[in-house]
Amino acid sequence: MNFCAECGFKIEGEYKFCPKCGSQINLAIPSSVKTTEKFEELLICKNCGEENPVENSTCFSCGVPLSGNKNRKQGIAKQEVKKNHQKKSDRQNLSDRKKIVNEEKVLDNKKILVISSVVIVIFILALVVTGVFDSEIQKNVKQVNDQSSSTGVNLANMEEISELESKVNANPADLESTLHLAHLLQDSKLYEKAITNYKKYLTKNSENADARVDMAICFYNMGDNATAISEMETALKYQPKHQIAHLNLGIVNLTARNIEASKEWFRKTVEIDPNSEAGKRAAELLSSH
Repeated sequence: MNFCAECGFKIEGEYKFCPKCGSQINLAIPSSVKTTEKFEELLICKNCGEENPVENSTCFSCGVPLSGNKNRKQGIAKQEVKKNHQKKSDRQNLSDRKKIVNEEKVLDNKKILVISSVVIVIFILALVVTGVFDSEIQKNVKQVNDQSSSTGVNLANMEEISELESKVNANPADLESTLHLAHLLQDSKLYEKAITNYKKYLTKNSENADARVDMAICFYNMGDNATAISEMETALKYQPKHQIAHLNLGIVNLTARNIEASKEWFRKTVEIDPNSEAGKRAAELLSSH
């Protein structure tokens, strides 16, 4: 006859596993071996299943009263009870250590998240302080403005342009409307259409130096410096003291890298009227070049 080494169940017969707890029989205590260990009767808590000495009035695990508990277990040596309690304690300690490790991991993750957030905030503040954001905003605004102006269309003038085009097409002899249309097209940077209407006007009013200078500016904005210079010089044949034509000839020649010619035109502009806006502008350009 043997006793199960795990639960103390009295085993009669040949079993490989304990009928009570399922432990291997080779761990059982042979009945032939005499032992001086004292065995005690235990109370099994109905609430949590914990093993308690018979003298306990309440379960030392969950605190539930054990009075009237008939669920008794015999044959467990005190030494084994202590051993089982030690195993449970070790398991609990191991669980607690794992819990602490997990909590430390969680804390480490939180620390990493907090540190990363602080670094990002500092980086953003540095960008703001150094003006990077402002420069990028200004750059984007400039790009939008450049794109808006590069379309060459002044939306405020489009309705009037459409009306004038209909009016001029219906009456080509209306030169006043033709000239006004050319000016609006130039303001809207529709230079080719503006030149077409300037030419229509100048066929009947070739001596209008203002209209010819305006047409020359259209050629200049299209990159045709030679034609712009030629038209401005033609305007001066009709109006030799046209100060704006002189100033613009200096600017166009400067753009074309005709430095000496540009200086000469700037000097002539100043001579016409040094106190006018055109004269002051020519003096500035002349001193700077």
